[in-house]
Amino acid sequence: MNSWIRNMGLAAFIFLFILGFLSSGYSSDTEEKVAIVCFLEGKTWFTEPGERERNELNLFDWMEVGAVIQTELGAKVVIAFSTGERYELRGKTKTTVGAKGFTSSTGSVEILTPVPVMPRIAAISQEARPGSRLGGIRLRSIWQKGQKGPISRFYPSEGAALLAEEAVLTFEPIDGVKKYKVEIKDESGNKIFSVETASTKIATYPSVFKPGAKYSWKVWILEKGERSLLSEAVFSTVSEENTRARNDFKAQAYQSKDGVRLLLLAQMDMALGLRKEACKTLRDTLALFPDNAEIKNAIFQIGCR
Repeated sequence: MNSWIRNMGLAAFIFLFILGFLSSGYSSDTEEKVAIVCFLEGKTWFTEPGERERNELNLFDWMEVGAVIQTELGAKVVIAFSTGERYELRGKTKTTVGAKGFTSSTGSVEILTPVPVMPRIAAISQEARPGSRLGGIRLRSIWQKGQKGPISRFYPSEGAALLAEEAVLTFEPIDGVKKYKVEIKDESGNKIFSVETASTKIATYPSVFKPGAKYSWKVWILEKGERSLLSEAVFSTVSEENTRARNDFKAQAYQSKDGVRLLLLAQMDMALGLRKEACKTLRDTLALFPDNAEIKNAIFQIGCR
């Protein structure tokens, strides 16, 4: 009997220990990114949870629970939470980030209209590249490198994605070359598209690509019957679910003419790897805020032309 009690006690202790370990691992929000900077003007700072040193805040930075945000006079910052809630901070303000909003604040904090699509944007951004401001899109220095052969601006390449129904592949023309061969294969190596053309802009028909799949493509120079391989790359297409959410939000953002919503759309595109779409939205937003240094920096960082 005593042995049975001891064994049951040991089993209970082990169960409680495991339960406590799992609970601490899943209940802690200190490492969860719950809010994003979706508009920024002026000097703004943040302090990581448990840290004393403050860092300069940037557009598209993700914040953890417990982070402290401080803005200077003349600053304007809009923070969107993964729940969809949005807040505007103006002037000299100090706030502490919670899981669904600010847990404390001093200064000017205004509640803005929520963005229902934010949970989707947050999920896509965290999956694409946890902790990164620029989501699935690679930085400019990497986009310019990694090219195989003399073709430049080979798009899409590694890290980029396309919308399956709007897929257009492009590359820079080479002086003196009159004809190219373009070939696309699916991830099983099956050839799904091939064309010989003088154009460096390849618009495929809608049925070529499937949503949420991976592909590779190659380009050759065709000269005097000989083929010379120039470049090759891999890319992916956005899933049907993400495409639908993205296109619905795009329609809403452009109809609203709200610069903050447009920047959230740009963030969504960056997380999905839609570099060209993100560049267009950033330029459109810059037209609304022509002196905004943060938007200009984002355009530079992802290598928009």
